[in-house]
Amino acid sequence: MRLAEFIETHHAKIIQEWVEFARTIHPWSDDKADRELQDHAEELLTAIVADMEKLQSEAQQADKSKGLASRGALVSIGQVHAAERLESGFKLDQLVSEYRALRASIVRMWEAEHGDPQGELTRFNESIDETLAEAAARYADLLNHTREQFLAILGHDLRNPLAAVVLGATLLANAETIDDKHARVATRILNSASRMSRMVNDLLDLARTRLGSSIPIHLASMDLSAVCRQVIAELEVAHPDQELRLESKGDVSGDWDSDRLTQVVSNLVANALQHGGSPVSLLARDEGEQVWLQVHNDGPPIPETALGTIFEPKARRSSEGDRNASGLGLGLYIAREVVSAHGGTIEAASTAKEGTTFSIKLPRHQPAKKRPDQAGKNLEVASKVKMEAVFDRKAKA
Repeated sequence: MRLAEFIETHHAKIIQEWVEFARTIHPWSDDKADRELQDHAEELLTAIVADMEKLQSEAQQADKSKGLASRGALVSIGQVHAAERLESGFKLDQLVSEYRALRASIVRMWEAEHGDPQGELTRFNESIDETLAEAAARYADLLNHTREQFLAILGHDLRNPLAAVVLGATLLANAETIDDKHARVATRILNSASRMSRMVNDLLDLARTRLGSSIPIHLASMDLSAVCRQVIAELEVAHPDQELRLESKGDVSGDWDSDRLTQVVSNLVANALQHGGSPVSLLARDEGEQVWLQVHNDGPPIPETALGTIFEPKARRSSEGDRNASGLGLGLYIAREVVSAHGGTIEAASTAKEGTTFSIKLPRHQPAKKRPDQAGKNLEVASKVKMEAVFDRKAKA
């Protein structure tokens, strides 16, 4: 008897052992019916048998051992099972232990009767490994997605109380009847609350991009040099001893989001002041269908090893006491996402001889929006339903 036939013949007993093992996972299994503990065991065994009975070349076997097998029933079952277990409160190590226990159960039963003269256990192990890898990967993806959802909810819920603090501190700081001592306290509260507000906005932008959306932008005709002058005026107040220069060449107007580009320029200039010092030079110039903006400083160069990840979250940490940094290491990341949402590009170059330059290229007019990413559209409907249920439950908790 071949192993695939053996699994079919002992189908019920194998599932029973799966259920018995699942019942030992406390406190998760407490008060659960056998059907809940069984979950997708039947579908999994059926997919394993079908996979083992399918002809397989040496190349296909090698691909499977490297996690490069073509998608099939085992992949779908692994994804759906991961979503089901995540919703019910399973941990990743518990998910993996189910597959390990299933493997041990079948191997023990098979060897007790037949040994393994034809290497069929190898095929069985390959099948288990394929669906296990997919289940673990899907579980991790869903868990990360849930975390990003939580960050988005947290950031959103913090905005209203922070706005109230900012408003109250502003009223106190500007009140005519307040004395100098209390005015200074109100100003410190206002500055701290404003910094927290920027951090919350950065957090929301991060969550938005990680959940598959781009940074939202609202386009209107504007002049990039006006944005640069506004940023310089604001930062000169916080850095009165540092030099900021602006040069504008030609027509630097276009259809962009003024608030978002202000955020980009502010992040880049504040970053240059923090890490490179003054003078910081801004150059906006007309390049036909594009407008280029460069932010340059002559401070210490960025290490070459860091340039490849300079726009990733927390690639460069804010130093203590910097009032213009986000505090979350998200400034350059968000700058890249905003520029990308405008259809543009941003690059960084840094050497000891030439200094550090961040270069932005913006199309004057927003290109046609790309179609939404279709990756993952072929997931099982059940997986999608379970995933949405997880997010809804987390949001309501």
